[in-house]
Amino acid sequence: MINRDLAVQVKRLMPSRERDTDRNSPVSMWTELDRLRGYPEDTAVVIFRTRGCAWYDFTSCSMCGYFNDVNANVSDENLMNQVDRLMDFLSGQKVLKVFTSGSFLDRREVPERAFNYFVDKVSTKVDKLLVESRTEFITQENMERLRDSSMDVRIAIGVESTNDKIIRDSVNKGTNFKKFVDAAKVVSKNDLELRSYLLLKPPFINEENAVQDAIKSVYDCAPYSSDVSVNPMNIQKNTLVEKLWKRGHYRPPWLWSVARVLLNTVDAPTEVLSYPTGGNSERGSHNDKKDPELLKLIFHASLNQDFNKLREYYDISDRRSYETYISAESSLPVPYDLDSFIRKISGGAVSI
Repeated sequence: MINRDLAVQVKRLMPSRERDTDRNSPVSMWTELDRLRGYPEDTAVVIFRTRGCAWYDFTSCSMCGYFNDVNANVSDENLMNQVDRLMDFLSGQKVLKVFTSGSFLDRREVPERAFNYFVDKVSTKVDKLLVESRTEFITQENMERLRDSSMDVRIAIGVESTNDKIIRDSVNKGTNFKKFVDAAKVVSKNDLELRSYLLLKPPFINEENAVQDAIKSVYDCAPYSSDVSVNPMNIQKNTLVEKLWKRGHYRPPWLWSVARVLLNTVDAPTEVLSYPTGGNSERGSHNDKKDPELLKLIFHASLNQDFNKLREYYDISDRRSYETYISAESSLPVPYDLDSFIRKISGGAVSI
């Protein structure tokens, strides 16, 4: 289940949890559009500052930089103060998405006292809640507490891929697809909803294989999920993916690849969506040239579950550079950022 050599390399890049940051305020709060109630609506989002993911005690996921925001000394009181800041921030939004640097349902990260304080406070203002967790913390006890609140609750799980080899040798997640299925059954048993997060293009996988894995993973997760969110890779600091990217051994996925996954899963028995973080930037999903129209259509299709305009744009667009890239990369023995390689050659940094 664990590639120990990979786990060690990821661990070496992680910064210390000991840092001087504000323990009484969330990392960030903002509003955005999402469709957690079947239609697009203004949604509040909070990232609470915590002591961090339980997985950090051993290593981390190869692409996750949330450890950059942790503080080892966050107490129950600090977390409750952060909840108070959230309450002040909410201004009429009835839907809330909650993230931490790990799992909101991990009682070491969010102790019971702070967890209950959060539920009691937020349920007075919010009708729909999404919280994220690793599978091991999706227990009957945790589900009952959320089920018995006055809110409709959706649990989010970072599945990343349903291919256990990719989870072990690319993502370093320390889990497998069976654990996701078992957790999904606990969620369903308690009449709660489930969002499955998938990762488009983990490291050490070429673009074409990444697209095919994401499509397959959507269909694998769909029977257990209220919706599936396809997250194209974005480069986060102090991660293995960033190290590979800086060396020219990784390129974030093309926006065309995001569109392909969405257009090839329109028949999945659940909603499929994608909100590319950092889209059209070097660290996020991008084509060879910026394409704001394609990015806008990906968001529009995801929010409205209407893929007709995205399909039309995809069909009429010139995708020859993308197709050439896919073909060239697929011929290489290992994945490589061809654009970076060409720039280095042009600049004389690489001799061949």
